[in-house]
Amino acid sequence: MFDRSKNNAGHRWRVLGSMLLVITILLAWSLPPAWADSDKRIVKVMTRNMDAGTDLLYFFVEPLDVALADTLAEIYASNFPVRAALIADEIAREQPYLISLQEVTLWQFILPGYGPTDLADQLNLLVAALAARNLHYEVVASQDLTDITVPLPTGWLFRFLDRNVVLARSDLKQSELALSNIQTGIYEARIQPIPALGFFEINGWISVDAKIRGKSIRFFSTHLESITAPDDITQELQAIELIKIMNRCKLPVILAGDFNSDADHTGLWFDQTPTADWIVQAGYQDVWPATHPGDPGLTWPLYSEDSIPYPAPLERIDLIFARDLTILDTHLTGIAPPYGSDHAGVVSTLRIDK
Repeated sequence: MFDRSKNNAGHRWRVLGSMLLVITILLAWSLPPAWADSDKRIVKVMTRNMDAGTDLLYFFVEPLDVALADTLAEIYASNFPVRAALIADEIAREQPYLISLQEVTLWQFILPGYGPTDLADQLNLLVAALAARNLHYEVVASQDLTDITVPLPTGWLFRFLDRNVVLARSDLKQSELALSNIQTGIYEARIQPIPALGFFEINGWISVDAKIRGKSIRFFSTHLESITAPDDITQELQAIELIKIMNRCKLPVILAGDFNSDADHTGLWFDQTPTADWIVQAGYQDVWPATHPGDPGLTWPLYSEDSIPYPAPLERIDLIFARDLTILDTHLTGIAPPYGSDHAGVVSTLRIDK
């Protein structure tokens, strides 16, 4: 005898299957071409200034003992552990392949003959916060920059070390991300911000080659000088050095960092320099206006020292540039309180076509 229920059930399954097929096709058509093909070479990068907690400005205008006390007060108010956790949360949400970090400072007390005692190590704090979130990142390179040691009346030494750092995901297969050819360099151009103490302020760059699904790019990370007067050309000289270094590379290039150059010239500070313009003129695309035309995308300052909230950011100085890559998306992170830094983070997703 003919079983109508079985026939109806089969008909329903055929209709459902057809509907699912149509939905799948429509979804594929609706996806942007760059994202529809899982075999595309996609790389996601981030730049993040971690905020040293102080600009050391007290040492310019106060006696040494007073400057030290005021600087320590700013450092404690900065609350490095909490801010490292907030930045780790941002990284957890974004999971970039490569991260450019600036102002990854180390603060120490040193008793001669007994060694250092860490007051705060921003790199260790961030690495621990990432591990606590079960995130797998490795330090590709940590570059020591300005290193200042101040003698104290007690016989102890007080040390500040500034660093650039590049982090990379370590949980990906070699076919998805393979790193090689790590290079670092110090810019010849520099200023001497504390002449009485005889210490130079040093800036530098890091690069690493990243192979993603068989195609390679070179990732550059940098922190350029913040100029101290309208006629200070240190940053511009550093930019010229950096452009020459990048131009020698034949691979597609991503450049990320804190440039202390207001890319849109909207601010009022000394950061109104031609550096960002020169990088664009050299053939490197500024990823923010490419994906957000008309949106200023301001990244600094979110707060002043001692974590006092600033009314509104004034400048776009945290930047990502790309050469010979297709820019898919760019957005800011860390722009709502509580803040992980006085800078916003910038994240960009790009496709390797060459």
